[in-house]
Amino acid sequence: MEKIVTILEQHPLVARPYTAKDGTNMVFNSRGFVLTDGIDQFYAEMTGDAALACPEYDRTVLHTVQGYIRGRAYQDKNGVTRFENQIFITKLV
Repeated sequence: MEKIVTILEQHPLVARPYTAKDGTNMVFNSRGFVLTDGIDQFYAEMTGDAALACPEYDRTVLHTVQGYIRGRAYQDKNGVTRFENQIFITKLV
């Protein structure tokens, strides 16, 4: 996916510790964005080293975002299967 967007919100870097499958302590880095293309407004997340190196973007200009969308199924508290889309940013310029 590639879109021309305006950044409405840029959230701060979040570092969450976790334990990898091999028992190693790791840190998951992410940074969230609320973006709009003038019609749609959506939340997308930058993760890993890209989130660590992410600058503060100018919210008054247009940016090109590249990323991918992943669908996820989960069960709510009543046992009903629900679905959500997650958008991950691979490049934002």
